Amino acid sequence: MGASTVKPFSEAECKAIKKFTKSYKKHHADLDEDEVKRSAENAWGKLLPHQKKYFEVRPKETPVKRMLPAARKKPKNQKKKAVPKWRYRSRKRPMAKPTPNPNNPAMSTAFIGFLREYQRRNTIVDVKKRLQRAAKMWSKLSKAQKNKFRTAGGRESFLKN
Repeated sequence: MGASTVKPFSEAECKAIKKFTKSYKKHHADLDEDEVKRSAENAWGKLLPHQKKYFEVRPKETPVKRMLPAARKKPKNQKKKAVPKWRYRSRKRPMAKPTPNPNNPAMSTAFIGFLREYQRRNTIVDVKKRLQRAAKMWSKLSKAQKNKFRTAGGRESFLKN
């Protein structure tokens, strides 16, 4: 009454079984997960070797790309030309930086400066409420008052009020 020796599956065969189980699961969608696994294993055991080969994972074959005759390398003459040809180089344009929108409060440096100053003065209040109040105050400011925060000097005069 010894245990029977079972040959373990190779890595390639494990992948083939997984692939087979996946396709089996698609065809038997009405079955439960455990039932699918059990019946797939039984079905795998009943398959013939040439049927199992269909599910083996083969290495991908890369198709040979044919080059156009114009794209092939031409044999170079070893002689140097007396006068080198002029080469036209395409100029690379620098990417244009997006212009910042001063009306957008989240992106303007003036708003950020205002927020910092407001936070220094109101440290007791909850962070979320402090941010909400600062945003409301910012929206009520006139353009002249907002411009004061664009420069470093005019910050203190407003918040003392």
